[in-house]
Amino acid sequence: MANYNTNEQVYHAQGDKTVGSRLAAVVCVLVQRGIFIAGFSATNELLTIQYTGYNKNKPVWELDFFEHIFNTDPMLSKKDSIRGMFIGSEKNLVVPDELYGKTEAGKWLSQIHFVEATDMVTTCPLDDEKAVYVMAVPVGIIELVKINFTQAAVLPLPLYQFRNTDKSAYLMQICLSGEQVCVTLLNAGKLLWHKVYAYNTAEDIAYSLKLYCRENYVDPALLNIVCTGLSASEFERINELTQYFPDIKTGDGSNFTGIWSGAVSLAQQLFACV
Repeated sequence: MANYNTNEQVYHAQGDKTVGSRLAAVVCVLVQRGIFIAGFSATNELLTIQYTGYNKNKPVWELDFFEHIFNTDPMLSKKDSIRGMFIGSEKNLVVPDELYGKTEAGKWLSQIHFVEATDMVTTCPLDDEKAVYVMAVPVGIIELVKINFTQAAVLPLPLYQFRNTDKSAYLMQICLSGEQVCVTLLNAGKLLWHKVYAYNTAEDIAYSLKLYCRENYVDPALLNIVCTGLSASEFERINELTQYFPDIKTGDGSNFTGIWSGAVSLAQQLFACV
């Protein structure tokens, strides 16, 4: 693999670094310039999380980077233990079941986003919403996943946000990577808004959330906000967001107790999806 100046971060539950033979199941998240890997025991206990990303001076979705991780990371060596490959893409669309048609959905997606010739349109049912999640992902990434992990489900990253059983009024779920934010707003369990977009600062995120509220007559003070992240690095952004939304919780509704709280919550919620 070329020199990508990677940023590698590792979390071990209870400080235990000897995962080894206890590793029974793995979930991964692929995002722009990064991969999140979480390992679980046979009793569904979270054992470890690792995140590896590379700098913005390299292309987005660089296949060499992902292929290198797939082929060399010890957590991915047991192919049948990979339960799910979650992919984050800003090129997405939620289509109600009664309107969904494979060909038409692809056309609608192309009218909203720039879907390149090298992209593949994939779909995933959202049973609770009686809808279909449509997204475009580089075909090379999809093929790389299918070649290496034939038994793993390929799913959209925000799937867990649509499966949340919390029926609170105005539940806003946020997932942060180093480059993008994924936001889903539910009201009493019903979808109001979903978007994946780029950000640079916490202010960018706060502005977009408050702008949506203003345009749709929602009092920001009524938002119950839960937040996850792909690594410890996102904790700084989450902490900055508390300037605008003081009561942010982790994805499972608990308080943040450390810099890995958001990533731990994300791992557990993704694992519940598979």
